[in-house]
Amino acid sequence: MQFTLREITRVRVPLLIWLVLTVVIAVAGPFDTMQAMGLGGRALYWGGVVGCSVVLTNGATYLAGHRSMTGAVAVWIGFVLVLSAGFHVLNSAIFPVWGGLADWGYLTAIVGLVTAAVHLVIWGIFPQKPVVPAVPDATFQRRLQYEVRGPLVRIEAQDHYLNVVTQKGSALILMRLGDAIAELEGLGLQIHRSHWVAVQGVSKPRRAKGRDVLVMSDGAEVPVSRSFRAAAQEAGLL
Repeated sequence: MQFTLREITRVRVPLLIWLVLTVVIAVAGPFDTMQAMGLGGRALYWGGVVGCSVVLTNGATYLAGHRSMTGAVAVWIGFVLVLSAGFHVLNSAIFPVWGGLADWGYLTAIVGLVTAAVHLVIWGIFPQKPVVPAVPDATFQRRLQYEVRGPLVRIEAQDHYLNVVTQKGSALILMRLGDAIAELEGLGLQIHRSHWVAVQGVSKPRRAKGRDVLVMSDGAEVPVSRSFRAAAQEAGLL
């Protein structure tokens, strides 16, 4: 229901902006439209102008939002030039005295100001949220209690459970180590049949009784078995 109401609001607000601006401008009759047209003609003319501005501003906002700052500026400049050119052609057909580059330049400035005003109103109602980078292990993190969710340190298999250690604590979850490793591909590596470590969770390697051990950030010492030693070396952990 909330999603439906939000979508309805997104449709109603631009329509309301279009209606209010059309009525106000049609009644005011700026830019000599009061003398050139009746109220009905002004309503049709300004309804089309404002409607195109609202619709195309939304489209340009979408395109600009998927580009760099330079790309976004280019999108808006192109938008204003194209929109003003369209209105210039329309005005040339309606107003006998309209025409020439000077009038197009004047119209371009007006279109730019109107477009900016409409865009600011829409942005004020629907502010753009910053893009939050996807968390690589977000799916796995949801398996943990909220209070221990955080950067992973290591995982240890204990019978049918996994002891998951993060920088915020530890938790037992019912899951196979193989499934967890597949879900966390690229974030760490298995160094023992019962142990997985996150690369950023390794403090240092050391030798203990002729065996390789990784000292983790939580203080635990995790053994590196011979079958996984080459992978640990390749990852730069040894």
